[in-house]
Amino acid sequence: MSANDLQFKMHDVYEVVKLLKYSVQIESITAYDNYLLVGNRLGHIFLYTTSPRVQLVDCNKTFSKRPILQLTAISECQIVICLSDERVSVLDVSRDKVIHLKTPGLQKTKGASYFTVNVKTPDGLQSNPSNTVVRLCVAVKRQLQVYYWKGKDFLEHSENINLPDIPRTLVWCDQTVIIGCKNEYYLFDVTMEQVKPLFLTGKNQEPIITKISDTMFGVVKDSHLIVMSTMGKVAEQQFIKWVDTPSIILYDEPYLIASIGDKLYVQTIESVESSVSRQVISASSKTMNMFTCKSGLIYVSSTLDVCCLKAVPFSKQIKRLLEDKDFQLALKLANISDESIDDKEKNVSQIRTLYANDLFEKKKYQESMREFLKLNTDPYDVIRLFPNLLPQSDSDYGEEILEKEMEIKIVALIEYLTEVRFNLLKEPNVKNQSDILEINTNHQEQLLQIIDTTLLKCYLQTNDALIAPLLRLNHCHLLETETTLKKYKKYSELIILYQTKGLHSKALELLQKQSDDSDSNLKGPERTIQYLQNIGSNNIDIILQFSDWVLKKYPEEGLTIFTEDVAEVEHLPRPKVLDFLIRNHKNLIIPYMEHVIHVWNDTNAICHNALIHQYREKLQKYNSMSMQADEQTAQNTKTKLLEFLEQSKYYTPETVLVHFPLDGFFEERAIVLGKLGRHEQVLSMYVTVLDDVNRAIEYCDKVYKSKNENCDQIYVILLRLLIDPPDSWLAGLGDVSKPAPNLEKVIEILNKNAAQIATPDVLKVLPDEIPIHRISNFLVTALDKAISNRRLYQVNRGLLYAKLLKIQQQRIFYESQNITLTEFNICGVCKKRFGNQSAFVRCPNGEIVHYSCHNHKAD
Repeated sequence: MSANDLQFKMHDVYEVVKLLKYSVQIESITAYDNYLLVGNRLGHIFLYTTSPRVQLVDCNKTFSKRPILQLTAISECQIVICLSDERVSVLDVSRDKVIHLKTPGLQKTKGASYFTVNVKTPDGLQSNPSNTVVRLCVAVKRQLQVYYWKGKDFLEHSENINLPDIPRTLVWCDQTVIIGCKNEYYLFDVTMEQVKPLFLTGKNQEPIITKISDTMFGVVKDSHLIVMSTMGKVAEQQFIKWVDTPSIILYDEPYLIASIGDKLYVQTIESVESSVSRQVISASSKTMNMFTCKSGLIYVSSTLDVCCLKAVPFSKQIKRLLEDKDFQLALKLANISDESIDDKEKNVSQIRTLYANDLFEKKKYQESMREFLKLNTDPYDVIRLFPNLLPQSDSDYGEEILEKEMEIKIVALIEYLTEVRFNLLKEPNVKNQSDILEINTNHQEQLLQIIDTTLLKCYLQTNDALIAPLLRLNHCHLLETETTLKKYKKYSELIILYQTKGLHSKALELLQKQSDDSDSNLKGPERTIQYLQNIGSNNIDIILQFSDWVLKKYPEEGLTIFTEDVAEVEHLPRPKVLDFLIRNHKNLIIPYMEHVIHVWNDTNAICHNALIHQYREKLQKYNSMSMQADEQTAQNTKTKLLEFLEQSKYYTPETVLVHFPLDGFFEERAIVLGKLGRHEQVLSMYVTVLDDVNRAIEYCDKVYKSKNENCDQIYVILLRLLIDPPDSWLAGLGDVSKPAPNLEKVIEILNKNAAQIATPDVLKVLPDEIPIHRISNFLVTALDKAISNRRLYQVNRGLLYAKLLKIQQQRIFYESQNITLTEFNICGVCKKRFGNQSAFVRCPNGEIVHYSCHNHKAD
């Protein structure tokens, strides 16, 4: 940044007040509270009071015969440290007298050339001698000596530190002493007792150092002041340029005062390429000494004069700076003013607001927005700087998209609103019933509404790809946003707006309208299907309403509204969807129910019954049409029906059975009857109606393997039906001719399944005309089975009897055992005697314990 950019104007920072004039050259000055001390070439020290006027209090002319080269007052201890005749001494000024204190601890300072002092009072303690830590660093030839004040004397702090050259100036900042030698600057870490070089002093070999804060200092190199930290790092605002090389520099927040020639130049710490002075103060002669008594009060001495610089009241300076639009310096002054905290915050906020608006007027939009952000300015006040973005604006701001300046403004506003929006949304929502919190929540909602609506308008002018992400989690004003999106034909984004606001009907109506528009990016059913799949079971009525047109035009794609593998679709109420399809789209019932049952594993009996009914109705329709082309389809449907009847465990057989006609679907009826356990009717249907004895045998095998009660009777039923076929009423059918007895099949079944047939029952139904030799295999097997069963019975009986004898023997043994319990017996757990009413337990090892103790022991 250059001086031309800053455009600083001079203003009165300090007022000069002349105080004293001497006939002997002044060498040093210092001040504290309302007192001023002056040391001259003759070794005299003068003590003045400055309030209400300058008046001599005391004069010590016998202190030294050599010049008083350096004075530093320590008000907390009421002492003054003095350098004269190459020795550091201490003066007591506690009684308005300049009295030389004897300090044996400073005898080693003979040969001293300069000293610096560090005064620190721990936080929270009052400033008094007992609480104040005073440290002294003295340059003695090529060494540094460090002392601390205790009682009435300085004591050595550490060993002497050797230096590469004789120090000409010293400044103490926190735990660091900055050393200025003839050609180079050094840093001395008091804690670590280490010295490290900084850099050369430049063309002007005389070092000049000034303390800026406890952690910052400035050193002069040529005509620049370099601001550094006590760690030896250069600060951000690196170089402050002066018109020439200063001879003295002093910092009085926020100003730097430098003596250059016979003038004093006042500047602030600004990184600029050329010197920019806030004030230039002319003096009658070159300034020799400057000392800051307190903020805004600086004593200055030349060879024979002493004057003071009194800061112009900050309120007057701020007023002038605001007129000059120098907001940065006005802010610094407002922050360090001695006003109350509330007044200070109010003034700072006003100045920063003016500064932010000024930046906006100067077209520094991003800097302006950053200031508004720091101020927590009401976003609506910021948006008002953009009239075309305000609600109900009739201006056609779309044309301004071509203007580069407008685009820069909008981008800056977007960054600002995005940050404000983020901060608002991350604030925790604490549930509280207080009216104050409710008001704050409402205010926040209104703010978010304004911010999101404005952001949407901004994105329309800069990057419309960001509109959709904004709308997916938005607080936009519905009517205004709707109007804006329609104006720009942003129908996809309008759909998102409707969806986030819960206006599903409006969104779906728009999608239906756009689906027929060949030029629309919403053409076709895809967006409608996707929308309906994601609004959930709470909106089932809307889903059914708007899926109707999709299912009519695009049945296969439309069915995915109810079958897509997403959680929202899977949790739709299936009975309601089924009822809708039954009433409006019967051709889609079977694929829907197949998906529900086979993919989602639905076990609801309504769904299983419905699928069976649909298969049945479809087969009845194919049978009535008798079309050759539909034979394969009919066969596939019949296969599906048979497999489903066989495999499903969740349909209701009684309900399903009554819907099958009596003149058909015999295989299906047989399966359902089997589910009901009506074995005789099933077998009768296989034997009488279907004339399929093999199927009947398979059914018997299946029932026998199930190991249900009386499962061995199933073959007896089949044999009886084959020997004496029933009338059609047994199968529950109409008039069906009665088949002839099939004795050959009876013999075959007897010989093949002899082990599975209940022999006594089957012998009762066998006709006499069957020769014995024809069923010899059956009889032999039956006899073997009976003998085997008898032997097994006898073995089991013997084993059980042996077990009984063993148990009786154990009983006799345990009953023969006895114990004698007297009042002298003691419980092994609690070590107490057994009382008359005690319940006790005898453990397997023979130990006797109380019943309760046994439970505790077990636990």
